[in-house]
Amino acid sequence: MRKSLAAAIVVALTVASCGGSAAVTTSSTTLAGETTTTSGVGPDAQVLSYNLEAGSEFSYEVEMTQTIEMTGEGSGAAVTGEEIPDSANIEMTAKGTFNYSVADGPDEGTYAVTITGEFTELTATGLVDGQPVDESEVPEFAAVAPVDVTIIVDEQGNIVPGSSGLDDPMAGLFGGLEDLGGIPSPNPGQFFGPPFGDDMVSVGSKWESTYTTPGLGGDPITTTTRASVTGTEVVDGVELLVIEAETEVSPTEFDLGEFFIGLFTGFLPDDPTPEEQAEIDALIEGLRFVISMDTTHSTSTTLFDPVSGLTHSFRVLNASNVGMDVNFPDEETGELSGFVMNMSIEQDISQVLVSGPGA
Repeated sequence: MRKSLAAAIVVALTVASCGGSAAVTTSSTTLAGETTTTSGVGPDAQVLSYNLEAGSEFSYEVEMTQTIEMTGEGSGAAVTGEEIPDSANIEMTAKGTFNYSVADGPDEGTYAVTITGEFTELTATGLVDGQPVDESEVPEFAAVAPVDVTIIVDEQGNIVPGSSGLDDPMAGLFGGLEDLGGIPSPNPGQFFGPPFGDDMVSVGSKWESTYTTPGLGGDPITTTTRASVTGTEVVDGVELLVIEAETEVSPTEFDLGEFFIGLFTGFLPDDPTPEEQAEIDALIEGLRFVISMDTTHSTSTTLFDPVSGLTHSFRVLNASNVGMDVNFPDEETGELSGFVMNMSIEQDISQVLVSGPGA
C-alpha cells in the first residue's frame, strides 16, 4: 500500500498542478456589483471611461518594491518542494514591461483584456533564518511568477461575470488568491485603474464600487473601492485627472482538504485491503490544507486622461496577510508532513504608459 498510495498522490498532484480534468475550477464570477456617486459635480463634469477597443494593445513599464515578512514551523517540502524557513524578512525590487491586449468580450459592451508580462530585473536583500540573501537569487517562496491573465471588463473598468478564475488551486498559494487582475492585490497583473461609474464626475466627485465574488470556502469575498477625483496634473502638455482610491477586500478562509481527499481517493484501489483502508482512513483524518487571508487594504493613485481614455500612470500600495496550516502527504513516502506559516506582504507597484493608441 505504501507504494500505491504514494503513486496515487503523485498522479493526483500532477493532475491538480496541470489543471487537468480532475482538477476543480473555482470561478471568481461577480455575483453582485454596484457603483454609486456620492457627491455633486462641477460644470466640467463628464462620464469617465477607458479606451478599450478590440485589437488595441498597450504597454506599461512596471516597477515594484515588495517586502515579505514570514514565520514558519514544520516541513513544507511536501507542498512547496522546499523547506519553509523559520523566519524571513525579504525586500525585493523588480522592473519589467507588461502588455495589455484588448479583444471583444462575450457580451456587447464588454472587453477581454489579456495581461502578460515578466519581471526581468529582480534583486533581493534581507535575511532567511538569519542568513543574508544572495542579491541575485530570489528565494523560492518570494518568487514572482510571470503574469498571464485575462479579465472581462466593461468600458468603465468594472469586472463583469465570468471575468477570471483560479484553474489551479495549487497556484499562487503565497500570493493573491483574490479575483486576479480585477482588484489591487498581491498579484502584480491587474487592470490599470479603478472602476468608474455611469454618473458624471469632476474634481471633488466621489464614488464607491462594491462587488462580491464566491470564495473558495463558504463565505463570499466582498471588494469595496472608494474613489475620488482630487485634482488635475499636467504631464507633457496634457491635463490629467488625479484619481485617488482605497480598496478593501474582506477576510477569507478556506480548506482545500476535502478537495484533495476526493482527488487522492479517486486514484486508489476500488477494493482496498484492511491495511490499505487503515492508511486511507489515517490520511483522511490527518490531511489539512487551510489557507486564510486577513482583510487586504490598498490605496492607489491614477493619472487619467479623460479625453483619450488612457491611464498615463497607476501606482498602488498593497498590504495583506496570508496564513497556511497544512498537513499533507509526502510524494515519495505518503507520510503526512505538516507546517504552519504566516506571511505579511507589502507592495508598491507603479506603472507608466509607454505605448498604445493615442499614447
